[in-house]
Amino acid sequence: MILFTAFIIALVISLLFTPLASRLAFRLGMVDGDSSEEAPGVPSTGGLAIFLGFTASILAGMIIFPVLPGQTIVDTSISWRMLCTLMISSGLMMTATGFIDDRIELKPTTKLILHSIVASAAGVFFILRGAKLSLFLDTGGLYWLAAPITLLWLLGITNSINLLDHADGVTSGITAIAAFFFAALNFINGNPAIAYVSVAIAGASIGFLFFNFPPASIYMGDSGSNFLGFMLGLVAVLGIYTPRGSIPWLAVMSPLLILALPLVDTAMVLIYRKRRGAPLFRGDKNHLAHRLARLGYSRRTSVIILYIFSVVMGTTALLLPTLEPYQAVLAFLNAAGVVAVLAIFISSGERRSTSWTE
Repeated sequence: MILFTAFIIALVISLLFTPLASRLAFRLGMVDGDSSEEAPGVPSTGGLAIFLGFTASILAGMIIFPVLPGQTIVDTSISWRMLCTLMISSGLMMTATGFIDDRIELKPTTKLILHSIVASAAGVFFILRGAKLSLFLDTGGLYWLAAPITLLWLLGITNSINLLDHADGVTSGITAIAAFFFAALNFINGNPAIAYVSVAIAGASIGFLFFNFPPASIYMGDSGSNFLGFMLGLVAVLGIYTPRGSIPWLAVMSPLLILALPLVDTAMVLIYRKRRGAPLFRGDKNHLAHRLARLGYSRRTSVIILYIFSVVMGTTALLLPTLEPYQAVLAFLNAAGVVAVLAIFISSGERRSTSWTE
């Protein structure tokens, strides 16, 4: 019931505030495309509604459920109230940075540097409280690597989600799916606070998705993709993915599978740009959804294919804690094979399409 409450509050607030964010965009001139009476352009301020939906849900959690079971986040000194405060404050930092970028349209390199600085600053808040990807580094004198690896993870996921925001409905839908799987895993493994945060992310994303599914009437902009990327990165760090007593390094597999799509999309688009000598961080039409569209799929079908891929990866992640270590490794490798097949299918399909056209 607690998780359902978190989800509904986030969804309803995001749903209600998205049209208001759209009006704000027209007042501030924050629209994509040339604006006219016939074609007014698409507002890019949806991230504000997502942030407000998430914040409302977290604030409600602080008031209605002042102490969730567990009280402190596992392996950290972070209490429930402190978690809520840190999530809202760091989320505000990421949203504000993205909003500034949307407002003044920074150059790609400047944008990447600014986003990375703010994500690093926000990440330090959590790292100082014990939120680290310790993995197998807690023995053998390697524990000092946990903090920088955590920071790199947060930067990587934040920028991956930011890059993923390239087509209608992709980022909001994929984020919602990922957040649901993070919620399920943490609920099963006795981490209700992170499960609560995860369903709040999912609810805010779905509330916005009503307006963002193709054809979109509003975009989330960098204010939304920055915020969602950082939140997913944090949830991955603070989550529990294996039962007590399990081999710790197995825990890294579930977050990697849940976030497989943004990671694969980032890798493929960077490789694509590198091979063609294009600037690595300048936006283009070579992301997974675009490449599926070039194979002949409609925009909606392309997005749904990506949703299905994310659900398959998330389902595999959900099964890992129930398996023996060797079985979990085999399942992970099998999922990696599915990723490879998708990449090969898209790349070879594009080559055939190009040769037929010529």
